Amino acid sequence: MNKIRLFKAGEIYPRYMNNFYENEPDTVNLPYSGHLSKIMYDSFYWADFWKINLEKTGNFIVEEALPNNQILQKQWAKEHGIKFSEDNWFYDILDAQISEFKPDIFFTNEFQIKPEYKSTIKKKHSSIKLVIGWDGILRNDASLFQGCDIVLSCVQDSVDYYNANGFQGYYFIFGFEPEILNRIKIRKPIYDSTFVGSLYSWGHSQRLRLMAELSKKVPFKIWASSFAPPSMSGYLIEQLSRIRRGKFRDLLDVSRIRKDNQGEAFGLKMYQILSDSKITINSHIDFAGNKAANIRLFEATGVGTCLVTDWKDNLNDFFEIDKEVVAYKSIDECIEKVKYLLVHDSERHAIAKAGQERTHRDYNLEKRFSRFAEFLLSVL
Repeated sequence: MNKIRLFKAGEIYPRYMNNFYENEPDTVNLPYSGHLSKIMYDSFYWADFWKINLEKTGNFIVEEALPNNQILQKQWAKEHGIKFSEDNWFYDILDAQISEFKPDIFFTNEFQIKPEYKSTIKKKHSSIKLVIGWDGILRNDASLFQGCDIVLSCVQDSVDYYNANGFQGYYFIFGFEPEILNRIKIRKPIYDSTFVGSLYSWGHSQRLRLMAELSKKVPFKIWASSFAPPSMSGYLIEQLSRIRRGKFRDLLDVSRIRKDNQGEAFGLKMYQILSDSKITINSHIDFAGNKAANIRLFEATGVGTCLVTDWKDNLNDFFEIDKEVVAYKSIDECIEKVKYLLVHDSERHAIAKAGQERTHRDYNLEKRFSRFAEFLLSVL
């Protein structure tokens, strides 16, 4: 049987991209393959874990691309002699990459790729048999996925929505790539409790309130992005956004956290901080409802920190509460449990160890993608 060819048009967050090039400025001088490999090695989000794990099954060849990375894409075009217009470089280069690879499956989680493009991609590229999209934040909007045959989601409610609206939904739960442990230092924790993540002016009000209280009441360090830019103009724009949304209480919380913020942390830097933490805090986005779904559940447990996460009614489907992770239902309970765990070392160590073992056993990405590969084979 010929191997199935899957083209993954991945998303690279602009804030991460800027941060990466600030820290690795010489990367832009590398050839395309070395440039892409260096970004993937940093292990941000899915990195090249689709390629690694689908190809392990022996049935797939996967091509990774980052369509919104203008520097990288234009390097690919230069090396392949591809001409493009400056006002349409995004689609000109993406089309050239797809034409060269001739995939059977096109997957994207990049929302800059317009629905109109996805709805015509099979006509433009006749090799494509399946178009797959991704909804990881309960968008539940069929119009965004025109042209998609399948929509993946880490939230069962979204899977149900797409199944009921003309698509095939697939429940794609996040996981952990054990290779990350070979890319960071495994050492004695140096932080008592931490949070690493985003604090947008939308969707993170509950998270923001929690972080502000933790920073006042427990030994706590925070690496937050997307909420308080270092420039005064950027900071004021974010605060005005909160005022427009009526989030007046958030203003003081942001002001406090901004003073304590250690800066942004992505990729391997983020994993290193998690690994270096006795405890790390997880808080789902405001509109997640009562369903645990985010990637931090597996990132934190995967590197072996003790995870304290917001209680969800399906959390016990993933981890045994108080044995593999610790859950809280209120800010006060979170603070109380962090304080308790910091003075009960053996209990904290046992929870962290059990959580890591569970993630490595049940939620490693090789196992995740093995099941996903079986699904893809069944629908092609």
